[in-house]
Amino acid sequence: MSVTTEQSAAASAIRPFQVDVADEALEDLRRRIEATNWPEKETVADQSQGVPLTLMQELALLGDRVRLAQVRSGTEGPAALHDRD
Repeated sequence: MSVTTEQSAAASAIRPFQVDVADEALEDLRRRIEATNWPEKETVADQSQGVPLTLMQELALLGDRVRLAQVRSGTEGPAALHDRD
């Protein structure tokens, strides 16, 4: 059985929000990510063994390249995620 519902544009719109995370918490997170003991590379080429190791490593390291100052200042969208100069 399939049910279709219609939502107003306002109900499904992306709304701005604020995130307040202490710098100490972010530093702790960075230290723990850097200390990660990664598993061996998967033995198959597909995703039958889960998310590829290289993708997880890239995502983990992305946080170190994000310009948190831009995110905190309210810059929206991908511009806030550029690599450091």
